Amino acid sequence: MLITWDDPTRRYYQHGLDHGVLYIGTAAGIPWNGLISVDEGGEGSMEMLYRDGVVYLADAEPGDHVASVTSMMYPDSFGACIGIPKVTDGLYVDNQKPQRFSMSYRTLIGSGSAGDMFGYQIHLIYNCMATIKQRKRNTIGKDTAPVSFEFDIACTPVKLPGYRPTAHIIIDTRSLSPSVLAELEAIIYGTASTAPRMPDPQELFDLMNFGDAITVTDHGDGTFTVEGSSENVIEDGPWDIILNNINATAPAADGSYVISTGGNTTVVTG
Repeated sequence: MLITWDDPTRRYYQHGLDHGVLYIGTAAGIPWNGLISVDEGGEGSMEMLYRDGVVYLADAEPGDHVASVTSMMYPDSFGACIGIPKVTDGLYVDNQKPQRFSMSYRTLIGSGSAGDMFGYQIHLIYNCMATIKQRKRNTIGKDTAPVSFEFDIACTPVKLPGYRPTAHIIIDTRSLSPSVLAELEAIIYGTASTAPRMPDPQELFDLMNFGDAITVTDHGDGTFTVEGSSENVIEDGPWDIILNNINATAPAADGSYVISTGGNTTVVTG
């Protein structure tokens, strides 16, 4: 396929930060209002090995996740995570041992043809420890200048079979079907009947890898709609749809549609 540049439908850019959530232990996640920025970083390293004055091996080692968070304010329960726990109503004690936590937030993805809210990424940060930076308190002057708080965050990686342990997982919603995205956000943001929580990496992997259903809806007039992630449902012309990673099904007695496969890919032609 010939490479083309500057396709108007693929001019993406990242911007913005919102939907911060704090998770402490097994307690329900709570919103982190006032989140200003999250500066993501790593401690990776590069190594150049020489022989006879010539580079014969260039290698890169990934680092563990660290971050810096800036916020106008933080949740009351976050005090325990920076060593200022609440002892009783209205009483906080400084210089205590910080408590571990996890967090999530969204970063937005814009499109040159579809606007700033084209999509977003969900960032999940596991096993965090935080320290609060110096706070500067000033007298009230002519203009009110709210104090912003800054935190340094270091993380202990968690295991995911088949991959190097990590503390930072990124979910790009552009590649998710509506059903999987709804199920994921029900976990991390909660529902009317379930509390928000941080999913285990293995649970997350299984949901994303095996739980992506392909839904075919018969409209009864000779047309049908196929829904699924962009990895599994691909438009291949005005009448053709390519379906990937599907399971074969046996003919049904009730006259429902049957999709079969000779490998792991089939083409449905309307």
